[in-house]
Amino acid sequence: MQTDLGGPLSETGSDSGSGIVAAYAYAARYVYSEVVVQNDNFLQLTAAADAYQTPITTAVLTRPASRTVSFQNVFGNSVHRSRVTTPHQELAILSIGVVRFEMPGGYPSEVALVPVPDDWSLAEFLTATPLVHPDQLADTAREIVGTAPGLLEAVEGITGWVYRNIQYVKQSTTVSTTAEEVLSTGVGVCQDMAHVAMGMLKALGIPSRYVCGLLTTEVGETHAWLEFWHPLQGWVPSDPTRGHSVARYGDLLKFAVGRDYTEAAPVAGSFVSRGAGWLDAAVAQVEIGRDSITFDDALGLIETLPP
Repeated sequence: MQTDLGGPLSETGSDSGSGIVAAYAYAARYVYSEVVVQNDNFLQLTAAADAYQTPITTAVLTRPASRTVSFQNVFGNSVHRSRVTTPHQELAILSIGVVRFEMPGGYPSEVALVPVPDDWSLAEFLTATPLVHPDQLADTAREIVGTAPGLLEAVEGITGWVYRNIQYVKQSTTVSTTAEEVLSTGVGVCQDMAHVAMGMLKALGIPSRYVCGLLTTEVGETHAWLEFWHPLQGWVPSDPTRGHSVARYGDLLKFAVGRDYTEAAPVAGSFVSRGAGWLDAAVAQVEIGRDSITFDDALGLIETLPP
């Protein structure tokens, strides 16, 4: 996330004035020290459908070309399994689409902070994961919230604390850094801030899940935030990295959800080679008011980056 393009969006659209229409493009370049003979990846880079956004068009492509199988996983995410068998030392992964942001209702109403119903679909978002252990964050969560009587008050307290106390420092952590480690060091990136806030909310009995996607107000890489369960309005987006207990309308474009990063990673896979490989560059852009996009647009983004 590199360039701040401003504040909340106005409600504009290109069809009937209903909602915000936007086009997005994502491009990533992976390079390898030796020839790769097979590259197998799971891509979660397609705009999701929920109460806050409706995909109009979506497409994913790799160069070299791949054999791709698409499916929905247990969380409802659109997943593209992409296998490249052409020998290569560079791989480009591209995703494009057009979405309409929706306004599902007014600002969520305050409700009592009470135990959630005995529902397995919510219970799985209260448990520990490889990167988030709520029991190790519980004491801090209770100190922050105190005797907060309301759900929104608790969420605001937790996200506000994370925003003020976890310093955003690029490359300060890895994809395997736990929420407890971030709480101890006080530094991290958006993934880590989402994990810390999720762990604290879970410790208070509030189902929470990890979200990967894009910021519409910045040009950069992917962004991470969380969703918490509201008994009247379902899953509500919250962005602790920017201190928004309830995310602003049209600010976030969702790709995938999971119990933590490991289940909502935008790209995960393996390759066969005698050498090493790494992510050389990744960039994404969302253009408000645009209702069409091409792969050349996505390639144009990455071609402007240093080789």
